[in-house]
Amino acid sequence: MKCDLWQVTSERKDGARSCHLSPVTRHLFAFTLIELLVVIAIIAILAALLLPVLSAAKQRAWTAQCQSNLHQIGLDMKMFADDNNEMYPESGGTIAWDDKDKDPPRGTGNYSWMQQIYSSVQNTNVYHCPADNTSQVGFFNYFNGVRAAFVITNDFAPVDGKAIHFPDAFVLSGDTIGSTFTLDNADKDDYTYNCVGGDDNGMPSEEWQAHSKGQNILFEEGHVKWYKGYNTNEMTFRYDSMHGWE
Repeated sequence: MKCDLWQVTSERKDGARSCHLSPVTRHLFAFTLIELLVVIAIIAILAALLLPVLSAAKQRAWTAQCQSNLHQIGLDMKMFADDNNEMYPESGGTIAWDDKDKDPPRGTGNYSWMQQIYSSVQNTNVYHCPADNTSQVGFFNYFNGVRAAFVITNDFAPVDGKAIHFPDAFVLSGDTIGSTFTLDNADKDDYTYNCVGGDDNGMPSEEWQAHSKGQNILFEEGHVKWYKGYNTNEMTFRYDSMHGWE
């Protein structure tokens, strides 16, 4: 009988031979309780150090994916406006996907603003922010920036691209996690609820910190940027002046 290198051979009384670990080898293979506790403690410390790093990396990935979604939405909203005399999609009341709003004057009689541009989007996943993993506001996580049109008409109205004086500051869309909107609403908007930056930008306001205590904002000119709050120098909710939502 041939034994492995870490084994020794012994002969029993009947003359048969067997392989077994030597006392020295058994000692080398054994762990004491203290050694095991030290190993567990080291693993716990490493996990505690790595979890925040992994969480931050995941947040950055979600923020980047959300910005990509808003870039796509911005392109499709612009294509819609190009085909409609520079008028952007109009928002109405609470409108579920595949439903139409109430007939005028109580509503627009149209589909949600998201569905109005769906022919070019072709993928509803674009409307879902990956950071919303709580289903707090349902599948549709972006709002239509129509406050400027509402201020002028005091009613449902589409944004008029021809009237915008500051396209690189005009808020066209962005994240919202506000609980005012129903879960099935595909027509979130900022007609009467401020969706950007909380109470500092006007009340009543929606919850907005979707990404690392901030949110992504899409501007009419096409760029998307993450903000920690309302920025008076870089955002406007009016056609011809730099003005907050209120």
